[in-house]
Amino acid sequence: MILVFGTVCLDRIRRIPALPGPGTYVEIESETTLLGGEAANTAAALTSWGADVRLCGNPLGEGPEADYLRALLEQRSLVVEAAGEPPPRFRTPVCDIYVTPDGDRTMFGLGFSAMEPVFDPKLLPLIRGEWFTAEPNMGGVSRQAARAALGAGMKVYLMDFIRDDDPVAPGSIWQSSTDWAGFRGDVVRNTEWVRRLVDRTGCFAILSDGPNGLVAGSPELEVRAYPPFPSPPIVDTTGAGDMFRAAMLYGLSQDWPIGRSLAFAAASGSLSVRSLGATSLIASIDEINDLVSSHPGIAQQYAEAV
Repeated sequence: MILVFGTVCLDRIRRIPALPGPGTYVEIESETTLLGGEAANTAAALTSWGADVRLCGNPLGEGPEADYLRALLEQRSLVVEAAGEPPPRFRTPVCDIYVTPDGDRTMFGLGFSAMEPVFDPKLLPLIRGEWFTAEPNMGGVSRQAARAALGAGMKVYLMDFIRDDDPVAPGSIWQSSTDWAGFRGDVVRNTEWVRRLVDRTGCFAILSDGPNGLVAGSPELEVRAYPPFPSPPIVDTTGAGDMFRAAMLYGLSQDWPIGRSLAFAAASGSLSVRSLGATSLIASIDEINDLVSSHPGIAQQYAEAV
């Protein structure tokens, strides 16, 4: 079982020709509303690949937006197990995402700052030896949940926990991107940054840098750079990190070697940029494996991760 804890929301994605300057106007070319949120994206991918998933996160609220969000979850055979009672005046979180032709995105959130429930760790289905993953968008609640999972003896995978006091424990897995940590486009500095994190925490660390590949390592595994798999034409980079995390967790839950899991995750992240949003077109296991096998030179570099 993989327990995915974190954000569940609506992603309202709008394609625009360019971001407008101050006081100017731009026409929205298209709009679509999708299931979103880091936890929901990750759980949707894992479920599509046949993994046993429990999704636990923020309240969904009431009203038309909440009803639509529940319908999108039902389409993915997902049910959100609430982590506690909703705070006062809670509303369904919605993320407005503006995507330009180069695939870059600008995001505006509504309802996220008030999404922390009155947390009750007894509501979490914590099972010793199973996987737990979280991102920090629910602030203190996310950190409490991660500490509860560690205390229960779960295997912990944390994404974007970048504070020095975050619960990154020896033997856990940490993932983030150069949107949040490290240095975009600088492999040497990113390698050193990851090495310092590994030395400080004892975790297995993964720092992705989009089209520049990633750096990964642990106390047992050499900290080194890995190349990216070629991506299709970029439509939208929303959720690429969530697809990477889901694929990494899938491989780990199947007891794959770490290099195979890393390659599968990197290929999954590359394929995720071919469509709007994270969940409109989730790559199949066969598609991901085909991308890996069609680039044996790159795959070999991942296979050398020992």
